Amino acid sequence: MANKPKRGKKAPFDRIVYQIEESKAGTGYQAVCPELVITGFGDTAEDAKNSLRRQVSEYLEDCEKMGVLEATLIDAGFYFNDEVWMSSEVEPPQEPKIRFIGRPIDSQPE
Repeated sequence: MANKPKRGKKAPFDRIVYQIEESKAGTGYQAVCPELVITGFGDTAEDAKNSLRRQVSEYLEDCEKMGVLEATLIDAGFYFNDEVWMSSEVEPPQEPKIRFIGRPIDSQPE
């Protein structure tokens, strides 16, 4: 199991990697974080992404205040990779490395 991030006074929301999908929405743009089901809107694609980042940050701050940040991220498909909380949609988790020590025991009955 990966080490969990240490709790500080302020949660490092810049250490959470998530998807941003942008598209045209009427006369403006929208940016969506599908993992957290949050959408931001703006006059330009960059405005929409900035709006989304603010909303995601506010949402995660609220989760932190309620003590459910880690559970929320795990439920949304994130994993901690010893550096950041990573969306499994952005980068799937690596298979755990299994290392055998010693020789296998012959389990055949005589």
